[in-house]
Amino acid sequence: METNLRQRALSGTIWSATQKFGLSILMFLSNIVLARKLTPDDFGCIGMLSIFITISNALVYGGFVSALIQKKEAENKDYSTVFYWNIFISLLLYFILFISAPVIARFYDINRLSLILRVQGIVLILNGLGVVQMTIVRRHLDFKKLAIANIVSSILSVSTAIVLAYAGAGIWALVFQQLSFSLLNCLIFWFSTSWHPALVFSIDSFRSMFSYGSFLLLNDLINSFCDNIQGLFIGKQFNPATMGYYTQAKRLEEVPTQSISQVVAQVTFPIYSRIQNEKERLRHAVKETLLLMNYLNFPLMLLLIAVAKPLFIILFSDKWLESVPYFQILCVAGIVNCMQSVNYQVVSAGGRSRELFFWNIVKRGAGVLLMVIGLIYGVKGLLWGMVVSFYIIYVINARLAYPVTGYSIYTQIKDNFPILIIALVSFFGSFLLQDIPISNLPLLLLQVIVFILIYLSLSFVFKRKELGMTLSIINSLVHRND
Repeated sequence: METNLRQRALSGTIWSATQKFGLSILMFLSNIVLARKLTPDDFGCIGMLSIFITISNALVYGGFVSALIQKKEAENKDYSTVFYWNIFISLLLYFILFISAPVIARFYDINRLSLILRVQGIVLILNGLGVVQMTIVRRHLDFKKLAIANIVSSILSVSTAIVLAYAGAGIWALVFQQLSFSLLNCLIFWFSTSWHPALVFSIDSFRSMFSYGSFLLLNDLINSFCDNIQGLFIGKQFNPATMGYYTQAKRLEEVPTQSISQVVAQVTFPIYSRIQNEKERLRHAVKETLLLMNYLNFPLMLLLIAVAKPLFIILFSDKWLESVPYFQILCVAGIVNCMQSVNYQVVSAGGRSRELFFWNIVKRGAGVLLMVIGLIYGVKGLLWGMVVSFYIIYVINARLAYPVTGYSIYTQIKDNFPILIIALVSFFGSFLLQDIPISNLPLLLLQVIVFILIYLSLSFVFKRKELGMTLSIINSLVHRND
């Protein structure tokens, strides 16, 4: 059984990585095209509304979805109950957004936001219709189907956005990109899964899942609010262009960080749920996950900091240069992203939702306070406050996971510190090249090549086993495609 679980975990990791990185690449490429055609104001307006859409989506996706995955024996009545509940919630949330849209527009003092939010909010209904089918696919660890559905939807929605942008649609290209993705995703899951809702709503099933899922739902709401509140502050205190620069920086930073963390969450949560009562086995799984993910994440974040300026000029043109310092600060936060995410999944998979909820209030409250204090020093001050809050979140998550895994904060840092040192040496070797008087593309290529050569050489010299693990995963992926 252990071998089968390991094989399914590896397969899940490969397909999940294919999905997340494939989506990220598509979003990345489309963003390059759209950023050159649209204005910082367009991206800024969408960024101002993101907190409302994200929190609403957390209500649709959160809580009961995790309860279905965590439940050892889910029945048809459980799926149907969650399905009808999600439909009710999504319709209710859309109605609330629809009637509150003018108030939100007045808050930002930008009239056009009202209509934009009313149209954009339709994604909530579309997501509510397909979330149970997606959950069933995740529960069965069928990440191949999940990857195909999301990549196909992404390709078509990106194409829609680019066509609209070049037709002069402006900000509506970004709105209809979101709508078309949700619609296509919903349709694909409805036609590719055998499950369809029965005419049943079980009160007992609802209560059972609510007792577990309610605290995870509240956690998701708190996380969504705190992860997007900086956009609320920036949008209110500064102009749409500043919000656009921040939004572009965040979008580019999220390409690697969100892809990696979502792969971790998507694969590890079901796996950790199955071995939650086997402490030694769980400890080993967490250690291996952290080492492998940090071996990829540490150098990636530091490399992006080193090459930020030529990267933005090449990708988005000179008009987005103000995004560079915001992007670099966000990447500093991204260094610890995998560590806090893995520890969070351990606690969540163990069913300790109440404890997780209590500590989430503490750590997120501290994070908001730090951002408010940082706002005194402008956008950069706010972002540095967010960086500090990310490291606080990691410490708390690791402390909560320790009773479950026996893997302490000190041991985690000690195990992963050599990887960070190798990445830092590579960073300085690459960063020192930034003032060479050559054009941006040759400079970018030179910095990347030097970084990779130093990192791989030091990995080989110090015999880091993560290098072999990474090559093994790449080899498995290549052979699967033969």
